[in-house]
Amino acid sequence: SFCPLFANIEESVNFEKTLNIHIVPHTHDDVGWLKTVDQYFYGLNNTIQQAHVSLILDNVIHQLLDTNTNHNRTFTYVETAFFSRWYTALPSSDQKSLKRLISEGKFSFANGGWCMHDEATTHYMGMIDQTTLGHSFLKKELGVIPKVGWQIDPFGHSATQGTLMTSGFGFDALYFGRIHYVDLENRQKEAQCEGIWSSKTSPSSSPSASSSVFWGLTGSNRGNYGAPDNFCFDSLCADEPLVGLSEDDLRTRTRGFLNSVGIQASQTKGRNILLTMGSDFQYAQARKNYQNLDLLIDAVGQFLRDGTLNASDFFGDRFDSVRIFYSTPERYTSCKHADLMNSKQRPNTVKRDTSGYEVEESDAKFNPQNWAVKTGDFFPYADCDHCYWTGYFSSRQSLKRLERVGSSFLHAARQIDSMMK
Repeated sequence: SFCPLFANIEESVNFEKTLNIHIVPHTHDDVGWLKTVDQYFYGLNNTIQQAHVSLILDNVIHQLLDTNTNHNRTFTYVETAFFSRWYTALPSSDQKSLKRLISEGKFSFANGGWCMHDEATTHYMGMIDQTTLGHSFLKKELGVIPKVGWQIDPFGHSATQGTLMTSGFGFDALYFGRIHYVDLENRQKEAQCEGIWSSKTSPSSSPSASSSVFWGLTGSNRGNYGAPDNFCFDSLCADEPLVGLSEDDLRTRTRGFLNSVGIQASQTKGRNILLTMGSDFQYAQARKNYQNLDLLIDAVGQFLRDGTLNASDFFGDRFDSVRIFYSTPERYTSCKHADLMNSKQRPNTVKRDTSGYEVEESDAKFNPQNWAVKTGDFFPYADCDHCYWTGYFSSRQSLKRLERVGSSFLHAARQIDSMMK
């Protein structure tokens, strides 16, 4: 395991200086947006948007089953509306292969709702219903219960999502991409791009296990959920691939990658960081993605081992070695928990200057014992001055009313059904 728990400080010394880079391949597939659900699933009407969900799943599974690679490839999927349609049409042999990949931790689910619901205009009953529908399918067909919330695309985030829709669903953590740009800038400076989100109304209140959840930003802490700049290898991206580069050019690209990783590592605590390698409707040509990710993983390891690149150039004296590997949000969450538990082996001391004022040490800034506690919500969302994403709060009133009326009928029918049993 890359994230062991230690019984004492002596056991953890050799690991604290090693940074774990979690490569998380994923796709974000809107259940209806610019095209209809059918058009997205079957890859129709691509003049509007290039998107073909069933092809994404077909090709990803093929790459995960590839025996010609020595990498333990992974993939994370979210939207059960598409997955259920694709899975039920598979031959039994392919269903068995998929179940094996799931049992091996190579194909995983995050969120697992029918879709990825909005958090501002939706009613909590609708949020519960759609998540329950997705989880029920995964439990019945695959015996899977998602353990991580994954709200990477909504425009702001509600305290209801952070509590009822996270701990209430049994999630161990919640990851998302979009927060107010000023809040994001401050968190980047203070190494607070991950932390604890509490439903307590007062910051002075101590969060309990039932009222708080671990949360983190995706998209390398840049306000979205894609790959680091210049390292999107999907067919929908224009970034130059690594495959086919000379050794010198590959070393240059690897140096740029580690520079980006160094910045991200400085924006959070602990020795694990998450890289979301994917975006909207990506991995339709999954072979291209995985070939380049395989090479990236190999190049980082090779150039750091042979000394042509030095960890200290990117991480200072905080880390002297790097491990980079395919991972999942659930595995990453376990590693962040290990960061916290292992940090408790060290005393969390506070140093003061000659005037008695607290002096923030770099060790304290990056110590998981000092996770900041967030209360309230992450609304409104803005990505620049006067760029508030709030117009949808009051738009499309007829559609919103239709959903509320339909939800009320469903709720009444459920109550009658329960009384008849």
